[in-house]
Amino acid sequence: MVIDKDTILYFSGTGNSLQVAKDIKSEISDFNLCRIDSLMTEEKIRIKGNILGIVFPVIYSRMPSIVETIIKRLEISKDTYVFAVATHGGAPAEALIKLRRIMQGKGAALNSGFLIKMPTSNIFAFNVASVKKQTKLFEREKKKLSEISRIIKQRKNHKCEVSTLLIDTLMDRVFAKTMDRIVKQLPIRDKEFWALNNCNGCRLCEKICPVNNIELSSDRPVWKHNCEQCAACIQHCPKEAIQWGSKTLKRKRYRNPNINISELIR
Repeated sequence: MVIDKDTILYFSGTGNSLQVAKDIKSEISDFNLCRIDSLMTEEKIRIKGNILGIVFPVIYSRMPSIVETIIKRLEISKDTYVFAVATHGGAPAEALIKLRRIMQGKGAALNSGFLIKMPTSNIFAFNVASVKKQTKLFEREKKKLSEISRIIKQRKNHKCEVSTLLIDTLMDRVFAKTMDRIVKQLPIRDKEFWALNNCNGCRLCEKICPVNNIELSSDRPVWKHNCEQCAACIQHCPKEAIQWGSKTLKRKRYRNPNINISELIR
């Protein structure tokens, strides 16, 4: 497969990263948006456009495994300017530095890397932020993206951003092996998912899962142990029937108000 247009590859569960990709496109209209999960059947992806963007959420201080998988399949022209934007609700640590190392291992460059804080979608650990706090984060996102877009237009180099909290990066380095083990176990942690009796079998969870990890059996969702823990299924269930253990029973759901559900369906 060959991508010869300026393109943003994005992975998004609850819509935060998709919003960032769309907002960059609104500033730089020539971009083509491409879902990363749509490339899973491609063994090699040749990038020949002038600019390539990679937008993804940070999960446990790492990029989602599907993002890493696709990046390793890219063959990037030396003339292509590459930027990345990582969205995060908590601790991003050095997720972009890890991406840069992967790119360097392929003989490619990551010319610039940016972090954008968005409302947390990690329902497994946190409750949803208030509407007031969400609004402030969206306002900051708009402002920062204007500056990011200016840098991209001029194809300037910009150092990869890291967490502003020193303790965050230090903890990530000290417990790197532990975090790696957690991330490796994410695919099978979907065994904690289950559905309440008010599940109506609408199949939205099946359609919205970006890695095709859910199917319905006897009108109930079944998870197939290939989970990215992006939280798309649990956050967007219209009946709020999907749960993760007992932790989410009383937690509110987060749905990015700037993204239509139809934009997230596979």
